[in-house]
Amino acid sequence: MPPISRILMPVDFSQRCLGMIPYLKYFARQYSAEILLLHVVNPVYVIPETGISASAILSIPEWILTTQRKKMEGFAASELRDFQVRRLVYEGDPEAQIVATAEAEDVQLVIMPTHGYGVFRRFLLGSVASKVLHDVDCPVLTGAHLTEQGGTGKIAISNIVSAIDRDAQSLETLKWASNLTADFQATLSIVHVIPRLDPSLAVSSDLKAKREAIAKEEIGNLQSAAAVKSMAVRIEEGDIADAVCGYAKSVGADLVVIGRGKDRQIGRLRTNAYGIIRQSPCPVVSI
Repeated sequence: MPPISRILMPVDFSQRCLGMIPYLKYFARQYSAEILLLHVVNPVYVIPETGISASAILSIPEWILTTQRKKMEGFAASELRDFQVRRLVYEGDPEAQIVATAEAEDVQLVIMPTHGYGVFRRFLLGSVASKVLHDVDCPVLTGAHLTEQGGTGKIAISNIVSAIDRDAQSLETLKWASNLTADFQATLSIVHVIPRLDPSLAVSSDLKAKREAIAKEEIGNLQSAAAVKSMAVRIEEGDIADAVCGYAKSVGADLVVIGRGKDRQIGRLRTNAYGIIRQSPCPVVSI
């Protein structure tokens, strides 16, 4: 886990953004990190009435950019008055600008809210969050259920859950979780989900116990490789997102750490990362 010296938070001036401010402050204070607040003004596309010519992009009037810069100066000003903050206003595609800024500024952590819509909340992520999670290389802290919180609330991260597979990619995830646990003086537990056996088959209790023992042994090897001290290991069976989030809720987790695969490999946990982020009862750091 590299030192977190610079944190990027995209801003759309919503309650969801204000809900993430306590986490932004918590991480920035812990690591004495510089905060970058980024607002992106969308360009205006004009489609000709004929529908034959290609759409054109109109330049954003300077007065709009000036207005947004002033708005940025006031955003969470009192909450962040004790921190080193840079406020950026760019024009362009929000997803591309966030990813480009994270790379250009050598950001070690992106903090941003996610959201769903109405009764489908658990099934959808905002398009910007989805794109950033897919394209950005550094870890991303997201919170899907913080819309009702204000920016002045106090938080504490004392109970961390790390969801891991049994592959090499999970080594980095486990190291991040372990380092965060040490930095925040928190407790850490591991949850791993194994596929549910066909209910139509007669499965002996010995087979179930053997599957769990094998999983625990392989996770123990990962712990040794990551130089992580002994901790609680929970083996769940079934749907990954449901099981991980259910366990996090049952133990009152303050933070869930997962791997989403920077190398774009396909894995059971990585393919369920969005589901975990959507359903998690607490913020998620995806590595």
